[in-house]
Amino acid sequence: MTLTTRTLLLGITALTPGFAWGQALPTGGTYVAGSGSISTTGGTTTIDQSSARGVINWQGFSIGPGASVRFNNGSGATLNRVTGAQSSSLQGHIGATGTVFLINPNGVVIGPGGTVVTGGSFVASTRDTPSSAFMKGGNIILSGGSDGTVTNAGKITSTSGNVVLVGASVSNKGTVSAAGGTANLMAGNQVVLSEVDGPSGVYIVADSKAKGNVTNTGRIKAAAATLASAGGNVYALAGNREGLVQATGTTRVNGQVWLSAPHGTVTVESTTLKATSADGSGGIIRANGRNVDFSGKAVLNASASKAGRKGGRILVGTDSMGGTNLARSTTVASGVTLKATGKGTGAGGTIETSAHTLVVGSATISAGPGGSWLLDPDDLTIDSNAASTINSALNSGTNVTEQTSAATNNIAGTGTSVAGNGDILLNAALSWNSTAHLILSSYHSITLNADITVGGTGKLTLTTNNNIGGTGTGDGTLNFGTSSVRFTSSSLTAASTTSSSPLTIDGHSYTLITSPDDLQNAVGVSGYYALARPLDMSSISNFTPLTSSGFTGTFNGLGNTISNLVINSGAESVGLFGQVSRGGTVRNIGLLQANVTGTSTGIFTAAGGLVGTNNYGTISDVYATGNVTSASNGTGGLVGRNFGTISEAYTTGNVTGTSEATGGLVGMSAGSIRDVYATGNVTGNSDTGGLVGLNGGTISEAYATGNVTGNNNTGGLAGRSDDTISGAYATGRVTGSDYNTGGLVGNNFGTISEAYATGNVTGNNNT
Repeated sequence: MTLTTRTLLLGITALTPGFAWGQALPTGGTYVAGSGSISTTGGTTTIDQSSARGVINWQGFSIGPGASVRFNNGSGATLNRVTGAQSSSLQGHIGATGTVFLINPNGVVIGPGGTVVTGGSFVASTRDTPSSAFMKGGNIILSGGSDGTVTNAGKITSTSGNVVLVGASVSNKGTVSAAGGTANLMAGNQVVLSEVDGPSGVYIVADSKAKGNVTNTGRIKAAAATLASAGGNVYALAGNREGLVQATGTTRVNGQVWLSAPHGTVTVESTTLKATSADGSGGIIRANGRNVDFSGKAVLNASASKAGRKGGRILVGTDSMGGTNLARSTTVASGVTLKATGKGTGAGGTIETSAHTLVVGSATISAGPGGSWLLDPDDLTIDSNAASTINSALNSGTNVTEQTSAATNNIAGTGTSVAGNGDILLNAALSWNSTAHLILSSYHSITLNADITVGGTGKLTLTTNNNIGGTGTGDGTLNFGTSSVRFTSSSLTAASTTSSSPLTIDGHSYTLITSPDDLQNAVGVSGYYALARPLDMSSISNFTPLTSSGFTGTFNGLGNTISNLVINSGAESVGLFGQVSRGGTVRNIGLLQANVTGTSTGIFTAAGGLVGTNNYGTISDVYATGNVTSASNGTGGLVGRNFGTISEAYTTGNVTGTSEATGGLVGMSAGSIRDVYATGNVTGNSDTGGLVGLNGGTISEAYATGNVTGNNNTGGLAGRSDDTISGAYATGRVTGSDYNTGGLVGNNFGTISEAYATGNVTGNNNT
């Protein structure tokens, strides 16, 4: 080296004390374990190692532009430890037949012109390991707490081993290649290198005190790849060269990309993560942290690359399928793409997006035909952006599971700020026409504030109180509001769905009622039935009431309606259902413009729009808008006689009874009625009320607004009451031609609280 050159290099070193830019080759190298020789000729330092493993302590280890270091270590390993105070700057070339470790607590920088090519693994670390442990072989623990970082802006290639970069922080804006192994970028104070193949073979020990980040804006291509930060964040960002992390797999290792920040945020923004296996099937992509954020044009692609191969697996916000170590929050923003599709005839893969708080925008998410997408937060609110993404997935043939589990944080679903109860709220319509299966499975309730439309051979499963992740109360419900579920396929009939239904609710398969004839002929005294779509009953001139002996099954209208129902019958029990027995349930149905007439005058007869006599079951979320006329001893706009429970119900039609017990909602009740109202006019004989003619049970949170005309015992809400009325009012005009006429109750023998009436009252013996 000339004096001029030496002076120039010393000058550069003095100006940049943190980096050994002026040091052309490593200095002060001595074997402290194992054996070998070190020689320098011109701009090349050569290490010829005679032992399988060796440790060299260096005063400094940097390589200037045009210089190179060559390790002839066979298939063995050489650990190079820097004992001086300067970081390592690699602007030249490192080559090795085997494995090379470069340990420098001050930091390691591979510059834009720097290259590393090893036959075995390459490890650059600011965390150290004892020489004795390294020489022994087996698992190696790299540990330390220096502020030294590792940065690669050049090219690192391992032809048959791993590339491992470990520091307080780690960044790659160059190229990392490990075709036969795993590329690992690790920020933390303790990293374990085991002899296990794949991402699980190199792992970081979580440490909330560690704050360093892992950032990739360059290219990574390996059999598998891991970016992990013990206490900081992981960033996969698009750099100047369109950052790409690609895992291609080997015969021993599936193509896998893992991003992990257990105490920080995993951010993927406008870059691509791609994983395939060596046989052409889809690989595995896993991204999890305290928070997970996908935005911009981020692409996660675990799709198959060869025809006939199946799609892979994408896990976001969880460590394994079904929700392990859920992220606090996961955001899949509009413009993001998640794909795990098969190719050609290959089956679709699986995608799971999970978190205690999950936000899904208008993204592209597809697991392909036969594949599945699982959403697994505490609370899940599906807005228009999320619905668009779900619809696209379903229409592509991807099965979608939206599942909530026990809430463990005071965090709620998308767009809310209340504690999570494990509910699912659908606020935007879902619609698809494919073979795909949608599953809504909630820890608590499901509330449908928008429609679900199922076309083709699609399937729908609705489950409340799934009890996943805790001990639930079991009081969750399926709520329809003003929405509905519809099945549009013309090939569906009650006969075709009796044994194999596309609809399952809380574990029960439902026979779908698709036509007026199905309704008239397919409903038995027991079983599970649902309206597949709205029905117009005009084709049946006189409908025969169902199950006159008593219905013990479940009939769910799914928010649909039955219109233009006409019944004119002399039967004992007249209504859509003649009777509903104990255990029977009718819910979520509307009767539009029904015209029901009962002509029987027997003492046990009754007529109602929905149920005639002896409702001992449960009726909820129902309504009727037509008129009911009857000569029976129990005439109601909805139910003739009630001994069970009626809730969330209303009627708007006129009711006329010529015998006893006539009411706008129920003729006679000895059961429970709550959260109901009636607005039609009521005309009767004895015991006539705007809501209930004769009350022998409880009425709460109820009102009536129609005009009431009767003989004796005539009231705006109830003609006669022998039990309890609370939280009720009546506003209609009341006219009684005989005795006991009242604005609220004509004749009361029970208890009334928090109730009032405002209508005009005309009659004798007013009460």
